[in-house]
Amino acid sequence: MKPRDFDPQARLQTKEGICAYLGHISTATYDAWAAKGLVPGPVRGTNRYDVRAHDLLLDRHAGLEKSTGRGLSPLERWEADNARAA
Repeated sequence: MKPRDFDPQARLQTKEGICAYLGHISTATYDAWAAKGLVPGPVRGTNRYDVRAHDLLLDRHAGLEKSTGRGLSPLERWEADNARAA
């Protein structure tokens, strides 16, 4: 994986880009995490991965949603729930 795979200016990333964003994990590790529901997968109907949807779902798994004192907005919940590919 090359450092240029992640574009910090782009919300939607390639698979290699989102893997770099998540700590330079391998695509195989990403696929294993997706199978466990730890990451949302690509935006429905695309091969691009939404950085914010990943942040929201990872925050939820880490319990950070509760510690902030506010839950997800309806839009944030929809984005996180619908980021998984069909």
